[in-house]
Amino acid sequence: MHWIPTVDTKLNVWTTAAIIGAVIGLYNTLRGWWRNTLGKRGFFVSNYRKLAPHVRHDYVKELFGEPAWQYKQSVEQYVGDPEPEGMGISIAELEMTVRTWPLGRMGYLTTWCTEDEEVAMYSLTTRSRIFRPAIRVGSEHVIRLGKSHLSSLPHPQVAGPPRWAVGAHRFSYSEAHYFGSPGGYRTWVVGVSDAGHPASAPVGLGSNPDEHEDPAQIERYRAQARINSVLIAGGNALRLESVLPSAVGPEIGRVILIQPEYGLRAFLARLRWKIRFTAARLQEPKNNTE
Repeated sequence: MHWIPTVDTKLNVWTTAAIIGAVIGLYNTLRGWWRNTLGKRGFFVSNYRKLAPHVRHDYVKELFGEPAWQYKQSVEQYVGDPEPEGMGISIAELEMTVRTWPLGRMGYLTTWCTEDEEVAMYSLTTRSRIFRPAIRVGSEHVIRLGKSHLSSLPHPQVAGPPRWAVGAHRFSYSEAHYFGSPGGYRTWVVGVSDAGHPASAPVGLGSNPDEHEDPAQIERYRAQARINSVLIAGGNALRLESVLPSAVGPEIGRVILIQPEYGLRAFLARLRWKIRFTAARLQEPKNNTE
């Protein structure tokens, strides 16, 4: 057995340090690849669940990076103290900073911050079939964006009736749910945003609640439409009806301008658009002849 060579299995300090460094580098590389590809959905959902009303904007930025859009918008709020005569509360306007993050191709995160950079409310919108996060509404209900129907939640009563708006190019629908102390004095606004998916326009309800005449239409729409957006507001004096129903999701006039598509998917989308454009151009002489 003297022909078997002797192998030195001892590791010195430098070899051990090199192995540890290589393992750490490989781990960071795989972690970054996972977060940017297959694990992106879980990364977004995990960070979203770390949010809550009244957190700092810098805290949100640490979780999701720099927002893509930022603008100012006025929101009404209640001021003053109630009196026996009921004349002690008035309504004033508060200017808030609205910021929106594109979550890849999957959705949008929007925050509404006060002048002190405190997040008063925030919303999550899905725009993909594979991004269906589970969100708890109150203490007894759980919904999935893009999957759960509006009828999966009880008809709103405490926080006011449903609100919707249907225009020439935009539409939105929202329902506010408030559960008092069991819900931590938060308000959950669920609905359908035209920037999300799927987006069923409430065309059968009229352009707004003032023109609505058939209560049964609301129940039919609630049973048909799927929730693609949820807005969570803390226990503050904001008058949510001053920004609803459009505030349930991002401003589509802004987010629609960005094109996050790339690679094969973007090529197929451009090819499909060119085919439709060419087909429409070929039909123009035939229509003119007729």
